[in-house]
Amino acid sequence: MKTFQCVLSVFCIVYMLFVVIVTKTYADEPLQVQLQKLQIITEDYPPISFRNKDNEIVGMAVEVVQEIMVRLKMKQQIKMWPWARAYLKAKEGPNFVLFSASRTKVREPLFHWVGSIFTMRASFYVKKGSGIKISNLDDARKLKSIGTCREAFDEQFLKNEGFTNLEATKQNSLNMKKLLKGRISAMTATNITLEAMLKEAGFSINDVEEQYTFLRTLNYIVFSKQISNEVVNAWRQTLKDIKDEGLLSKLQKKWLP
Repeated sequence: MKTFQCVLSVFCIVYMLFVVIVTKTYADEPLQVQLQKLQIITEDYPPISFRNKDNEIVGMAVEVVQEIMVRLKMKQQIKMWPWARAYLKAKEGPNFVLFSASRTKVREPLFHWVGSIFTMRASFYVKKGSGIKISNLDDARKLKSIGTCREAFDEQFLKNEGFTNLEATKQNSLNMKKLLKGRISAMTATNITLEAMLKEAGFSINDVEEQYTFLRTLNYIVFSKQISNEVVNAWRQTLKDIKDEGLLSKLQKKWLP
């Protein structure tokens, strides 16, 4: 046990030194150089971010990020990855910009939180006519199975609450199919993405019933921890300008149900 603790302590020290060295290296470069090294990633999460029929990455948050990039004279392309991979890369660093991520206690120390761009609520959903009623977290704990999206904020929250009946998939649209085929008792989803997710799975809002809302959250643009404060502040100020000008509000009205 002592040997294991020593190895673990050495690993932690080495990792901390790596973060400090990488952060210092980036911070020593001019701002514009640092900005061009950022990797911009998002997930398939309509209407926040998704691919349209022309295979272009579009959506409410995409337009916000693109506007920031234009103002900061950045020329990178936005990449779309599965959420679990995008989340892991942003957490490990060293130079990832991820949008959007719900701000929770579990995630708080993992990223630089640049700024919020929309709010949403997470609820349990059941198949219409199933007779399943969920009025609180204890009701949900008694269910046989609950579909979640791997590493999503609602799954992390429920795990932190001690849930052991979660079945994770890489996409929530897969959970919707499982729910309506009777393979799971309930699933988690947000009010922002529910309609698009149902459509993708080939169903409509009339096929499900919303039950207990267990979490409300702000969604942010986040940075890897190794990114310098100079870069973070440049993005933060630009996002503030967009909000002050009323552009963020216009984009929310355009895209969000």
